[in-house]
Amino acid sequence: MGEAANVLLVNEMMTPSVQQAVTQMGHRCLLAKHREDAKSTLEHQPLDILICEIRDKDEDFAIFDLAHRIQPNCRSIAVISDSLEEYFPDMLARAFPNNFIADNSAVNQDELVATIRKLLSGDIFGMHQYQIRVEKSVALDSSRDKYPMIKQAADFFASHAVATRIIGNIELIMNELITNASFHAPTGISGEPSHRDAERSAEIPFHGDRRPSVAYGIGENHLGIAVSDCFGSLDQETFFSYVNRCFAEKSIHQSNGQGAGMGLFLVYKSLDQMVINVAPGEKTEVIALIDRGTTLGELKKRHHSFHFFKIDDLESTGKNKL
Repeated sequence: MGEAANVLLVNEMMTPSVQQAVTQMGHRCLLAKHREDAKSTLEHQPLDILICEIRDKDEDFAIFDLAHRIQPNCRSIAVISDSLEEYFPDMLARAFPNNFIADNSAVNQDELVATIRKLLSGDIFGMHQYQIRVEKSVALDSSRDKYPMIKQAADFFASHAVATRIIGNIELIMNELITNASFHAPTGISGEPSHRDAERSAEIPFHGDRRPSVAYGIGENHLGIAVSDCFGSLDQETFFSYVNRCFAEKSIHQSNGQGAGMGLFLVYKSLDQMVINVAPGEKTEVIALIDRGTTLGELKKRHHSFHFFKIDDLESTGKNKL
């Protein structure tokens, strides 16, 4: 293990289990029960990760603003206890903190610990980070390969007694993510999208190491789907802009060049946790996680969270490189 990192937990929402998990990873866990304590720590103590519950948007986002200004290499996680939609303007204006966990109840400890581990290690890719056992992982030869792949995944989850309506969500998620990897991710030499304006019924062939990959599996607590491309063209600002626009417009219509954003919106509303991992110019991986025992009604009421990890940001902190 490398040098121990400093992790600052702000406000009283962090349970002893989170503190213990950080310590067991070999890192130092610092506590700040009040905003002034957090600001003082930021001004006097080098930090690697800042985790703060958002109770007052102005006051608590100001802590992240301070961290971004005086410790720009400090990664940040905001824990939001309300509906996520009203916070997107603040996210879009900053394009940080790096991760958001939105919850209508107690924070999911496993989710938070997995996020901390990824931020500190720089090992960001793969569903194993979320204790998902991969049943199948396939590189696609054509955009039309998504149909048999979705059928195979649906049959697999049905064989594990997953509810039919949840399988419907899984099919929607896989369809949207594979479509994005096929039509929106590919770029040419100039960096411009190669297939964005193509009809979605068109067949796009993939060759060699330019093929997108699809994986699915199941763990003790979650179902998982992962789709990756080899372009790494989805940046953080674009993602925030897509999701903010979707929530602001409250609609699912598609217009030229906007399908990727609407697709991500559909995916986001169909899962518990969305994870986007990016190595710019090399790879984008989108992981969708759904609670294994949920019903569709429960899923609609449940919190939705998303996380954005970018490997060059992690490397800049001096952590282990991928």
